[in-house]
Amino acid sequence: MEIVKRHTFSYSEKSVRQVENLLPRLKHCVLPTKIIRWLENFDEDEVDLAIDLLSVYEYIPFNELMFRLNDLLYELYKSIPKGDKIIIFPYGKVGKSGTLVTYPLKNTNAFKKRENDILLTHDYKYVTDPGSYNHIVFLDDFIGSGKTFYKEFSKPDIQQWLTDNNIENIYILSSIIMVEGKKYILDRFPQIIIISEERNKIFDPTLSPLNILGNLSDIEKTTLKHGKNLKVGPYPYIFPYGFDNSQSLISYFHCTPNNTLSIIWGGNRNWTPLFPRMANIRMREAREFKQNIAFYIGICNRLKIDLYSGKSIIEKKDDKFVRKIKYNSKLNHSVIALLTLKNKGYDNIIICHLLGLTRLELKKVYIESKKLGFINTHYDLNTKGIQFLKELKIKTQKENFRKETKENLEVKDVLYLPTMFNGLT
Repeated sequence: MEIVKRHTFSYSEKSVRQVENLLPRLKHCVLPTKIIRWLENFDEDEVDLAIDLLSVYEYIPFNELMFRLNDLLYELYKSIPKGDKIIIFPYGKVGKSGTLVTYPLKNTNAFKKRENDILLTHDYKYVTDPGSYNHIVFLDDFIGSGKTFYKEFSKPDIQQWLTDNNIENIYILSSIIMVEGKKYILDRFPQIIIISEERNKIFDPTLSPLNILGNLSDIEKTTLKHGKNLKVGPYPYIFPYGFDNSQSLISYFHCTPNNTLSIIWGGNRNWTPLFPRMANIRMREAREFKQNIAFYIGICNRLKIDLYSGKSIIEKKDDKFVRKIKYNSKLNHSVIALLTLKNKGYDNIIICHLLGLTRLELKKVYIESKKLGFINTHYDLNTKGIQFLKELKIKTQKENFRKETKENLEVKDVLYLPTMFNGLT
């Protein structure tokens, strides 16, 4: 069946660079040609909007899911004394995403550390001596609206089993939960403790990470325009915001939640999906491509300019003067990103989303920023941090954050590149 294209992708230096800059954000899980085929779904004047949408997309490969679960499991342990027996129950039918997450969970260091205390089971009814367990953890990879959990947890047999065995400590462990889904669950079951990273609706008028781009309304209109013509599921068939209006924007190595915008995963003769829900997405080693999401570290590295001073570090090596790179690590790069976003007043959830960081990773960036003297004890920008940003702005060409063109998906200021540094060309 021939796929209908709305326009033919124009290969130019600008367009190729746009696609190349998307690859690190998507953890190189798709080929550039697949991104191009997806972009050809849109009208030509909508391509930049589609690219901006992908610039905040979250793709979680296998190893990244492992370390996310590892961190969250350690967080869970803070509420569970050592020696207490734990049941981990991946709810939902076998083969669904919630049950597929058991393999990466079992291979985490956190799981192995207390493996003797944990029973991982797909059927709680056959647990031997259930009264000896103090805690039960409902496991899923992703929670959108919260209604699937509500449906499962509300079943009379589960409630009766919990009562009969006096299990009062109930948790949910999920790599990501939508804020609305978390509220939906806690409004009905306030006794449950939820351990998960949180994400807001992608088109939330105040909390969306797209607000930083200044074109949220246009991106939403484009999403609705095409999503309303895309049949993706049971009656009423059309779910442009994803099922239950979740407005999530995430995929995993093993699936794309149907809560994600349907233009991402839906497909028919008139639409080529980027992450089809039923496709077996190839697993890859998690690689740290997040360094491409901040400002200008690539340029700094190529020019061998110190990230913080803006000057070349010169040393003699083998009778030659060479530039020495200093401070240009991924962590230093993230510090600059954090300072800029903090200065603009963005919440930590938005910062995590924009930079593709977990809470633990963001904490490490805060600690490094504090060591450098840019952050105070309350984790707010101090005078030194504000002054540093002002000086950095002087060293760079002035412009608004990601304003002047759509050529670049990296969240950055444009660095002015003189032809000579400290006498070296």
